[in-house]
Amino acid sequence: MAKLVSCGCLPQINTGVSFAMAERLSKNFLAHEFECSCGCGQGQMDPIHIALLQKLRNAAGPLRVTSGIRCKEHNKLIGGASRSQHIPNSQGMVVACDITFTKGSKSNRNILRLYTLADQLHFKGIGLYKGRIHVDSRPGRRARWIDHLWSWKDT
Repeated sequence: MAKLVSCGCLPQINTGVSFAMAERLSKNFLAHEFECSCGCGQGQMDPIHIALLQKLRNAAGPLRVTSGIRCKEHNKLIGGASRSQHIPNSQGMVVACDITFTKGSKSNRNILRLYTLADQLHFKGIGLYKGRIHVDSRPGRRARWIDHLWSWKDT
C-alpha cells in the first residue's frame, strides 16, 4: 500500500519492514535515527559527521537525535532555514543533526555542557536551543548561534 507523506514528497511504499533501520552508522548510532520525518527516504548522513558525533556521544553519554535528514519539502513545512545543513547536499549527504540527552536532565546547564563539548570537538556549526543543540560539519567557516527561546535561567 502506498503511503503519501505530508510534505508533498513522492509516495513511498510501506512494506512494514525497513532494512535501513538496522544499518549501524557507528557504535551508538543507527541510520533510522537520522531519517527524514516525512518518510521520503532522501539523503544519507555524512560519515565524517557521524564520526564526530560518536566522539561527542563518547564524551557526553547517551544522546538522542531529535532531527537529522530533512528533504526540502519537510524542512519548509517545519519552518527550517532555506539553506539548512539538514537538507541533502549535491552528493546526497547531510552534515547536521539536532541532539539531546537520552537520559537524565535536559536542564539548561546540561544542554550548555553538551554545547561546550561540541565546541571542544570542533563541530563547524553549533546552535543552542531549549532542551537540545544543533551540530553540523558544514564546509567553510564555523557558525555559532543561540535560539531566541533559550534562557540562561535553569528551569
